[in-house]
Amino acid sequence: MAEETQQATGGIRARSIQAENIVDGVQILGADPQQAAALVQLAQSIRRGEITADKIRARNIVTGLQYISDPAHATSDELRKEVEALRSKVDKAIVAQEIPDEADAQDARESLEVAEKELAKPQPNGQRVLRKLDEATTILTKSADLAQSAGKVGAYVLQLAPLAATVWQVAQKFFGL
Repeated sequence: MAEETQQATGGIRARSIQAENIVDGVQILGADPQQAAALVQLAQSIRRGEITADKIRARNIVTGLQYISDPAHATSDELRKEVEALRSKVDKAIVAQEIPDEADAQDARESLEVAEKELAKPQPNGQRVLRKLDEATTILTKSADLAQSAGKVGAYVLQLAPLAATVWQVAQKFFGL
């Protein structure tokens, strides 16, 4: 019996991409959590292509599955979890030495930790959260620009800059600032 192989299909390829959202896979906004759970298996079984470009400017990049239960009514705890997830990804970029300046890498991590702790408070200070998220976003954007100009199109930090900007925008809407 011949072994069946699946190849990646589709994908997004361009010299330059400027978009609100780039999705290669499944993005679910405001759906029932049980429906989203059923789609996880589907998303995992889809053999996607990849997103490649010389230059990508996007607010949100999704490969695989992204589920947002109710984007219009985020809670402080949900926002804190997003900051925590971003911090974890920044840690991976730091380990991979994708943030060239060691002091900047530490500043980005500490800014996210402070924002995360602030969001855990019963009455978080929105100005402080936004200031810390802005600092992390600035560092990640600078690092992404450096990686891109060095031709490191597969660098993990390239995904983090738009993600950090998205978290900052959600926080801005959440605090009404």
